[in-house]
Amino acid sequence: MRSTLFFFLLLLCSPTHAWAHRAPTPRALVTPTRALPLQLRGGAEASAKELPILAPLTKLGTWYAVQLGKRPIYTKSVTACAIFALSDYLAQRLEGKNNQHIDVKRVTAGALIGLLYFGPAAHYWYEAIFRLLPGTSLVSTLQKAVCGQLIFGPAFNCIFFAVGLLQAGNFTVSRWLRKIQQDLPGAWLAGAGFWPLVDLMSFSLVPKEYIPLFVNLCSLVWTIYLSKVANKQ
Repeated sequence: MRSTLFFFLLLLCSPTHAWAHRAPTPRALVTPTRALPLQLRGGAEASAKELPILAPLTKLGTWYAVQLGKRPIYTKSVTACAIFALSDYLAQRLEGKNNQHIDVKRVTAGALIGLLYFGPAAHYWYEAIFRLLPGTSLVSTLQKAVCGQLIFGPAFNCIFFAVGLLQAGNFTVSRWLRKIQQDLPGAWLAGAGFWPLVDLMSFSLVPKEYIPLFVNLCSLVWTIYLSKVANKQ
């Protein structure tokens, strides 16, 4: 049931993953994760016949599911790399910069954060949190969300601030600590109005292996905000 709800949610929110998913039979509910691409492929082919315009998207969705099963960390890291680069580019456009004045170093720094830090860190974080706090009850879901707000979120924000100072050529430990002191409380409060809702949705509706993808899609908006804060003079 959670898988069905999740793919319906992606169908509404993300055209990149807009494949059709047939209602699972009782046997499909206990099918191992590696069989998921085959199940998706069947539903995708049926939908593509009904709506030919969806054929390229369903093929892309099936391909992504296969890659996620074969190389989960690599796939999640590359996805985060692309989304973080896009987030910083959009943040600069919102600051009034045109394409000729886009800071490529800043976009590259954002991409590297996604590739080298967020992608792998999110993979291992969700693996660990599901081991420490198993189950999908309301209490377990709230506990996972609180851990994210108190541990993973602040740690990520501090790394983001450090990279922002590095790419600007202004990094020193004292400046970094001052940046954390000045901007982390505001960023944490802003995140407290956004990430708990994302966490509650992801932990209650999204299969574990797809949570980093769902979080990456949601982080597009958040990283635009964080990029502006990290590069604020």
